[in-house]
Amino acid sequence: MKTIVLTGVTSGIGKALYQALLAHDYHVIGVGRQQAKLDALHEETNQQGTLLKADFTDFKTVDALIDTIKHRYPNGIDALINNAAMVPKACKKTVDGFERQYQVNHLVVAKLSLALLPLVKMKNGMIITTASNAHKRAKFAIDDIEALNKYHTLRSYMRTKLYNIMFTSILRTVYDVKAYAVHPGLIKTGIGTKDTSRLYAWLWRLFTRRGKDPQTAVQTYLYLLTALDAKALYYYRLAPESTAPAINNTRFLKVLHEQTLQDLNIKKALD
Repeated sequence: MKTIVLTGVTSGIGKALYQALLAHDYHVIGVGRQQAKLDALHEETNQQGTLLKADFTDFKTVDALIDTIKHRYPNGIDALINNAAMVPKACKKTVDGFERQYQVNHLVVAKLSLALLPLVKMKNGMIITTASNAHKRAKFAIDDIEALNKYHTLRSYMRTKLYNIMFTSILRTVYDVKAYAVHPGLIKTGIGTKDTSRLYAWLWRLFTRRGKDPQTAVQTYLYLLTALDAKALYYYRLAPESTAPAINNTRFLKVLHEQTLQDLNIKKALD
């Protein structure tokens, strides 16, 4: 039985994927930040899988999560799926001092990927990260990686989705691991209704009303977990998808990599 670590499992794509992976006989380690929702999911799935709590706005809980996974699965994991993300209305710093979207949507993705990389490599596994075609409208600003200059929540979200694909490329080229990014498409999820105002939550629901059910997005993830010929970096609907030019800019990739390691207090890439 293959073991999969999946973040953001209590709603939307993460919940649909968690249920689908269990149905395909994977052992799933699901991660969420609200215990009540984790408990409800545990009952809903007949107590299958393993559910762990972590708040990605606090690196201490992420470190505890990493320690737990390393302790429980010393022989490796087959895949890490970075799916958790947020789109808050206001610019607010985390307890670690970073803008929330930058930390949750990017830094934690990098932190988990690098920390669990040895476990993934033990099983010749892979890392999959949920991105978005919204990245194609993002601008990579070398002097504003955290996207604090003239902050706008959607601009920040697009920037972090760009980083997701760029870091997937970094994982491939620098760390020599199978890594993919996925565009799930426009999906009806509550990602834009959390940690925000009632008005913004209403606007998000209005924006996503044309979106598809989360279950339609899971097929690409399931395909990548079993495909032997998947060589592209970025996928949508089971097929390779085009990316923004910044993804192939070696200077941008180097800047993002170095800034990420600095923000995570990692002195060397392979420490």
